[in-house]
Amino acid sequence: MPEISGLDTIINLVGEPPSEISINISIMEREQILLEEWNKCHIAVIPFCYKCKTPLVWHSPPNERVLFHCPQCNRLWIKDDSWSKRQ
Repeated sequence: MPEISGLDTIINLVGEPPSEISINISIMEREQILLEEWNKCHIAVIPFCYKCKTPLVWHSPPNERVLFHCPQCNRLWIKDDSWSKRQ
C-alpha cells in the first residue's frame, strides 16, 4: 500500500488564489471542534497555504478581521460577514 506525505494531500486549485480569502464563522467553529478531537489523538491540525505549502500564522485571538496569514506569499484569511452577524 503506498504511503502519501500529508503535504501531498493539498489539492492544487486552478489559477492564482486571491490575496484575501474569506472564511465563514461556521467553518472556523467546525475546525475548532476537529482540532480539539485530533489533538486528543496526539495529531496536530495545522492550516497550510495551498499555494506555498507553508504553515499559516494564526492570529489568536483574531484581530479586527484577519484569522491567518501566509508568511511566504502574504495572503490573508479573513472573517466574512457571518462573523458580525453572530456577535
